[in-house]
Amino acid sequence: MKYQIKIKSLNKSSITFYQKFVKNILDKMSIKYSIFNLPVKQKRLTILKSPHVNKSAREQFEVKFYSFILQINKNLNLYTLKMLFLNKPKSITASLKNI
Repeated sequence: MKYQIKIKSLNKSSITFYQKFVKNILDKMSIKYSIFNLPVKQKRLTILKSPHVNKSAREQFEVKFYSFILQINKNLNLYTLKMLFLNKPKSITASLKNI
């Protein structure tokens, strides 16, 4: 049975830190895995500065979403999966999928 874990974050440094942590844990446990970095998704927002008159006065914001997929090619017990999910930073979301 294979597991596929999709990990997302808005913070690039926290996702690279978590990626190194996961690699370290899985290498120590000698579990075969593969990591696929997904492209960065960008969302741009334009907001009017003035609520009434000045249509040309606008402010633009950009949000970047970083993500990668971790594919584990071995059966894992629940303890290992809990250890991977419980030790993640708060700014990261993870979703598990069986293949």
